[in-house]
Amino acid sequence: MITWALIPVKSFRLGKSRLQEVLSARELYELNRKLFTKTLASVQKSGSFSHIMVISEDEEALGWASEQGVNAFVEEHSGDLNNALRQALAAIHGNGSGSVMVIPTDLPMLTVEDLNLAAGFVPEQNGILMVPDHRMSGTNALFFSKPDLMPTAFGIDSFALHCAMAEDRHLKQVIYLNSHIQHDLDTPEDLSAFRECLD
Repeated sequence: MITWALIPVKSFRLGKSRLQEVLSARELYELNRKLFTKTLASVQKSGSFSHIMVISEDEEALGWASEQGVNAFVEEHSGDLNNALRQALAAIHGNGSGSVMVIPTDLPMLTVEDLNLAAGFVPEQNGILMVPDHRMSGTNALFFSKPDLMPTAFGIDSFALHCAMAEDRHLKQVIYLNSHIQHDLDTPEDLSAFRECLD
């Protein structure tokens, strides 16, 4: 079992800004909220994690996490996903450590089975597991056997960057391909393709 599921959450008002051209402010808010609650529910139902941490600046997201009985960690303002994850990983390291899987909320096809399958491939020690996006460019899920193995590098070409950092540190690398996890929601085209998954 993986010790921690780490779910970073951007403000419901600000997340998925590339969809502003096709969604109203209210629709974008509702979409981000739905993505978060769906992801959290899947993580909880999977039974693959001993603990769950949600890190966010969004008071509503943190409140919902607390109501669901998971750890709500208040992000110190950074405006950057990697800085937010650095804060959360440091907190986990200081709270008994353990393995960690970072699970973004913009994976509309994510299921409980997908999480359980991924958990079955994680290295037990001194290693990482990565699920790249379908373009093999970004990183859609990232597992560390310990929270202090290496920093995260989410963003442009993050998959190659994560591989390179792991190589430099002589870490075992597992690349896990899962079509549901590999498809994230970023563009209006993605929204059209995955809308039924969000109903």
